[in-house]
Amino acid sequence: MNAQELSERAEQLLAAHQLEDLQSLLDWAQQDSEVPPPVQMWLRYYQARLDWARQDWRAAESGFRKLLAQDLPVDLRARALRWLGESLHYGGQWQEQLLLEQEALILTSVLGDDSNRAAIYNMMGWTHLRQSRVQEALVAFEHSLRLCQGSGSREQEAWALNNLGLAYLRLGDPEKALDAHRASLAIRREEGLRLEEGRSLHNIAEVLVSQGYWRQADKFLRDSEAIAQEVGDQIGLSYVLFTRGQWEKGQGRLEQALAAYHQSLELRMAVGSQALIAEAHWAIADVYRLMGNWLKAADHAELAARAWREIVKPWGTRELHGTDESLHSSQKGGKPNA
Repeated sequence: MNAQELSERAEQLLAAHQLEDLQSLLDWAQQDSEVPPPVQMWLRYYQARLDWARQDWRAAESGFRKLLAQDLPVDLRARALRWLGESLHYGGQWQEQLLLEQEALILTSVLGDDSNRAAIYNMMGWTHLRQSRVQEALVAFEHSLRLCQGSGSREQEAWALNNLGLAYLRLGDPEKALDAHRASLAIRREEGLRLEEGRSLHNIAEVLVSQGYWRQADKFLRDSEAIAQEVGDQIGLSYVLFTRGQWEKGQGRLEQALAAYHQSLELRMAVGSQALIAEAHWAIADVYRLMGNWLKAADHAELAARAWREIVKPWGTRELHGTDESLHSSQKGGKPNA
């Protein structure tokens, strides 16, 4: 199998989320004792992509860093930079992510690779959005959408529309947000992107919750949760449970909100995303505040602050186990210590 054949087959398996089949392909290809160096590079690249698809971003980061330490062809370097940036994003290492993606944008521009350029702009926009730079995010998402519409990349177009919906909601325009999310959902359904379909359903629910449309939001949350369970999307499920917490809290059901937030937190801790962990702790702290339990509110606010402090550190120096132990000491049997 040459590098092109490997790349085509691996991309097909990733698009279909057939991760075990991809692992079998990589294992089979590596058994050959005379694998040419170019193929070895692509095997390492797709092993790191597989780690990313499994939501093991630390392993993905390590794999991409090792690959980038080699003298790579320009197209492979551009792809590895893009995916290292995406791995760093989920670890909250946003400044390094943006620096790497600037280089990746230059390389993909030289290569005329609009599909990867669109993906990079999407992730850069998402990073700006996480840091409340909403206008910068909007510009990046619009760049991505134009590139997608020009190149015919439907999957990336759906992602750009999805992210535009998030930005519009942050700007206080729920109607535009709903329009963007519905357009994204339609494309994802047409393309058979089941995991992404679940994410779009969640994002529509999030807008409806923000506007107090409880019954409509409930249906979208249930549908999104079913897909997340079906495809094993742990991050997606954590989003659904978090928004379920918002849904319960908005209707004054604080005990139920607390339970949903805690479930979301457990999933986020398993993945190890400090940004998402901080968000969940902060939401839990706010519920305890509303319940008048100031001590527990302070405990979770401090855990949120600790997670935010960890975001600025490289993964290798983070105190992940300490954070985990502190949380579990307040949750017997994995249930919220209400």
